[in-house]
Amino acid sequence: MIVPDSFGQYGWYRGDSVLEIRNFPVEHAGSVSCGAENCHQTIYSVWINGSHKTINCETCHGPAEQHVSNIRIMPSPANDSRDYCGLCHFKRAARPPDFLQIDPDIHGENLQCTYCHNPHKPGFV
Repeated sequence: MIVPDSFGQYGWYRGDSVLEIRNFPVEHAGSVSCGAENCHQTIYSVWINGSHKTINCETCHGPAEQHVSNIRIMPSPANDSRDYCGLCHFKRAARPPDFLQIDPDIHGENLQCTYCHNPHKPGFV
């Protein structure tokens, strides 16, 4: 069995992992950055009052730290595919019954979810 030299340095962890994690490049800016600089204030105010307010902007739009530092660097387009929305909303027995779920075989006629729903404030458009 191979045990890394730094294992146990901070308890039941590999001590070198702290330095390795600290050296990861910062890629995410957080949702607050979207509204704090008045760049996306209108959509931010819609999102912050909607039921998706617990989902970080970068969950769908991707890492945005470079965009916050330089507005000419655009983040990747939001993933608005039906399967991506389905990660949370396709019907699963293990999900709470009051959580909004759909059966993708009978809901939405295979249209993208954003055709009928605003992802920043879900509900019918």
